[in-house]
Amino acid sequence: MIILVDTNPLVALCDARDEKHRVAVKHLESLRTSQFAICDAVLAEACFHLPYQSQRQRLRALLDDLGVQPVSNANESGFWLEVFEWLTKYAEHQPDWADGCLAVLSGRDSAARVWTYDREFRTTWRRPNGTLIPLAVRSA
Repeated sequence: MIILVDTNPLVALCDARDEKHRVAVKHLESLRTSQFAICDAVLAEACFHLPYQSQRQRLRALLDDLGVQPVSNANESGFWLEVFEWLTKYAEHQPDWADGCLAVLSGRDSAARVWTYDREFRTTWRRPNGTLIPLAVRSA
């Protein structure tokens, strides 16, 4: 099973001052044997929220330690069009690009789970086919 990691667990794991740091560490302990993957949009967002060199070094070490793999098909034009369609469908909720990428990637791999602390993944957003987005953890 692949776990698609969202921005907020990455930031929480790399910044001990983050309000979700402890819960993210706890979740990581239970998920450690899983295969992790991230898309470019999530990595870019994480770097934005972790602006200091020391934070980015922790992020790099975390990605390496966990063997996190890049999502390979996230840069094809067909994928982008799917994400734009998804963003349009949920426009009233103002999702960002990374959220759309995770929803579409989840739809492309039915076994994938998303590790996120965004409430909308539990309450509102769905895969492009309308099914629930399976989550790696229940709540924060």
